[in-house]
Amino acid sequence: MESYMGKVVQLIYIDRKKNVSIRDVRIISVKGKQFKAYCYSAGAMRIFNEDNVVDVEISRHVWKA
Repeated sequence: MESYMGKVVQLIYIDRKKNVSIRDVRIISVKGKQFKAYCYSAGAMRIFNEDNVVDVEISRHVWKA
């Protein structure tokens, strides 16, 4: 995820409860297998586990800072 630092990416993510979601997030920091990101869907900062990311790509949506 370090290569996406500071960028807005779209994730396909599986959470602890096995729920699948598609989220646009801005990667803030990376520490080991976890990364901190601003989640535009939730409107808040979230911690994500890299092992739960199914797919990631640069977001095509334009988000205002």
